[in-house]
Amino acid sequence: MSITDKVTGKLNQLESFTANSPAYFFPLKLVAWFILLLTLILTNMLALLRWPLVAIAKLARRDGTKTSEIVEVSSQEELKILVSKHDIVLVDFWADWCGPCLLMNSAIEDVSRKYSGEVLVAKVDASLNSTVSKSLAVRGLPTVIIFCDGVEFKRSSGALTVSQISSLIEEAKN
Repeated sequence: MSITDKVTGKLNQLESFTANSPAYFFPLKLVAWFILLLTLILTNMLALLRWPLVAIAKLARRDGTKTSEIVEVSSQEELKILVSKHDIVLVDFWADWCGPCLLMNSAIEDVSRKYSGEVLVAKVDASLNSTVSKSLAVRGLPTVIIFCDGVEFKRSSGALTVSQISSLIEEAKN
């Protein structure tokens, strides 16, 4: 389990505590909300600082080499073709400037390796491909949508851990 997966899991637990704890825990809820807010600000600041560097690196590296089996989708037509050709497709909507998206990148890569050959994993950069995001009514980042037999099966917004993504895939496989 990677450090980003652990951090995402702890933040999800903290968010769950704030949503589900009784009213008499209000002082603790305030502290939890403050921690979540600071973490969101910090991850987004890191993402914003990283964003121009990543863009320059992408422009410099035009040799077409890929480091994983994740497919980068850049149009609605391309996504439709992928969804129609594969039984199960996991699509991650993300952006370089989104802190939680960066936290979730390693989880997406791990899931891609774990389900290699069974599930096609695709990524859509929502800031560069807004028409794809709008066509599927993606309102927040990161958002993961699972397509099963060409139809949207399930979606989840917010940073997810490997185990959370895996459980969505297992649900789709059954």
